[in-house]
Amino acid sequence: MFNLKIEMLMDTLEQSLKKFEEQIKENTQKEELQQWFVKLAPVFLYGGYIQVRDEYKIYIRTVEFYFHSETDGVHDPIVYHRNNRYIDGNVPYFPFMSIHAHASGLDITFECEKKHYRASALIRAYEIWDVRQKCYLIYDRFIQKFRKCKDEEHVFNSQSTFLYDFLNGFGKDSSIQWCNEDKFNTIKEQIKPTYRKGVFESIYPNEYVPKEKDGHKIRDERQWSFTRKEFIL
Repeated sequence: MFNLKIEMLMDTLEQSLKKFEEQIKENTQKEELQQWFVKLAPVFLYGGYIQVRDEYKIYIRTVEFYFHSETDGVHDPIVYHRNNRYIDGNVPYFPFMSIHAHASGLDITFECEKKHYRASALIRAYEIWDVRQKCYLIYDRFIQKFRKCKDEEHVFNSQSTFLYDFLNGFGKDSSIQWCNEDKFNTIKEQIKPTYRKGVFESIYPNEYVPKEKDGHKIRDERQWSFTRKEFIL
């Protein structure tokens, strides 16, 4: 549980992530990151949406944070976009607030080359609002498409990888962008941090090889996942 801080809630997502970049240390520890992610989570969940042309609004319902230092800070080897993950050597840093598509879905990234860290927010669960039809869209596994949501159905999607397929046809230009929309006055819940889905401790700090005990993978204990349970539309 935590109390929301008004000064953070009044910031846009860009302003909040810039504060993170300015104040975070290169050798920051997990405890400080936990405090920051508690502050940032409501901004992702209540501070706006991803605008897809004039047709769709994508609201984040569950956000998972990932942070990996390329030097002596906190290591998070499951991070996709980092040095020595897929190539032998260094990879360029993403521009601020880039959308990164990968095997687990879509990230909003906030990396920092100056301080040598990779940071991102995975969209784990989301709501898609069809602006023209004025309805939610839900992924139907039977027809393998997004369709209009029926009244009795849950209106959010928890298949993070399907969001990549949904956005793939819209290109990489300004047709997809983050839009600020202050929904903080709707907050009635206390958002509890919890464990990231399917993330395990790694044997190595810079290579993701899950640890096991008695034949079972050991869960990573970082509680860097946050879910909004209430609706904001």
